[in-house]
Amino acid sequence: MNSQKNHFELFDLPVGFMLDSGLLAERYRALVRAVRTDVLSDQGDETNRLLAHIDLAYQTLTEPLARAEYLFRLYGVEGVESGADEDPPSTKFVEEIECQEALIAATNRSDPGAALSEVLTRLAERGAALDKELHQLFADPTPTNLNAAREVVRQLQVLARCRRETEERQAKLLRSRPD
Repeated sequence: MNSQKNHFELFDLPVGFMLDSGLLAERYRALVRAVRTDVLSDQGDETNRLLAHIDLAYQTLTEPLARAEYLFRLYGVEGVESGADEDPPSTKFVEEIECQEALIAATNRSDPGAALSEVLTRLAERGAALDKELHQLFADPTPTNLNAAREVVRQLQVLARCRRETEERQAKLLRSRPD
């Protein structure tokens, strides 16, 4: 196995944001099996290094935000994580405030569990729309599209934080209910 391949090449997948997660998982399992069965001699360090490389590649491609950041690196541009495109702090702040307001409103409703579920549904729908937009932008990785993709990734990061907070509030609500 050539550990110099990029993550997509490693799993014999086309480079792009959208991918077949079932096919990725299938190829991951096959690759791990192949590495483990090919090593008949005492090459434990090399095997562990290869397995670690395969695991890192799989985890990166499995997680959409990590996959997007990896694509930015492949295309040779600064991603969101690098802080290259500093949006005005007010933009992120406004989005975070809107999330907090939605969570407070949901928590104060007569059925907060259902309201929080509605928030999660809206977040999932918005996330799916942003994923689709990223797919289109990465399908044609021009500088303009890659800049636009950074903004979409930033929005996905805000959505992910809001989703985590919503799930935490939902779990807290479930724990506080009398049995």
